[in-house]
Amino acid sequence: MSEEVVAFEPKPIGTITPECALTTVRYSPCGRVLAGTGFDQAIHRWDLAKMENPGDEKMFAVPGLEKVNGHNGFVSGLEFHPKREIAFSADSWGQLKAWPYLAEKPEPIWALPEAHDGWLRDLAIGDDGDWIATCGRDGICRIFSTIDGGLLAKFGGHDGEDVFAIAVHPSGKWAVSGDLRGRILQWEVKTGKIVREFDGADFHTLHRLQDLAGLRKLYFSPDGNTLIAGGSLPTGGANFRGRAHVRMFDFESGKVAQDVVIGDEAKDVFAHDVALHPEGCLVACTTGQSGSGNLILHRPGEEEPIFKSNKGTINCHGLALSPDAKQVAVSATNRGSNANGRRLDKEGNYPHNHSPIFLFELV
Repeated sequence: MSEEVVAFEPKPIGTITPECALTTVRYSPCGRVLAGTGFDQAIHRWDLAKMENPGDEKMFAVPGLEKVNGHNGFVSGLEFHPKREIAFSADSWGQLKAWPYLAEKPEPIWALPEAHDGWLRDLAIGDDGDWIATCGRDGICRIFSTIDGGLLAKFGGHDGEDVFAIAVHPSGKWAVSGDLRGRILQWEVKTGKIVREFDGADFHTLHRLQDLAGLRKLYFSPDGNTLIAGGSLPTGGANFRGRAHVRMFDFESGKVAQDVVIGDEAKDVFAHDVALHPEGCLVACTTGQSGSGNLILHRPGEEEPIFKSNKGTINCHGLALSPDAKQVAVSATNRGSNANGRRLDKEGNYPHNHSPIFLFELV
């Protein structure tokens, strides 16, 4: 991360409107494909190489590719191989599979229907691409071969707690995983030995026997010097209350470098996805109460964000930086989204939610 942080002014360049709600979005390493994981048991793809300007100089249309089916539950995670044209996806039934992301009609290269016992929460791949790390509701972290899906190792350490997030250090030597109660463990990939624990206890609280868990994302800076934890500072239960929270650790010392509470109280509740631009600017998206949530850019060391947008970007569940870091994609929730029990529309249909994807250019 550079010492001088560049100030960005994100400019909207387009909106993609899938027909279903998404859980996250990711760019392929080649920069050609943007993919989103869906509640409809599919991965949705868009070809950025064919992005066209339909007439408005500020807005671009992005053609869709055939979606990738084959998952049992909603698709909860997606990562791309750093060197090969392969993607890895996970679902809420515990399946992990690999597929060629540029193929017109992708067929699985391999699939593990029971990679985890239940919800596979997150996955992360090392820079060499030889293995992929996963975590899940069964409280276990596993490492699988990216070649054939063979199980290479599995690790406990979270005492059976739901493990929400996992990240791999750029060196490939270590991985970190975070659980329901805010425990963030660093472990050695080759041996599974727990090296240390980072302080994330305040990402969780117990309220009237209800676990309020705020940890949602772990992320390493491109240089590996900073570990970022994103989630919430929970303050109350029933109708969940808290503040969107990002904690930045100096990875070498393990000490907290900065705590950033972002967004508005009672509106921005979770920092649901985070990234760090190579020039040092924190990029985060938040979810909150109905109609809330933002895309936020924040300079480390400062109290207030340098950019905050909620013009359509409400309840944002996923974001991704493009490989060249010149673009950011944010998956949000449509305005007027459903809640259980909402009445049918005038045609007698139950209105469904979808996740518009907002594309911003970072200039």
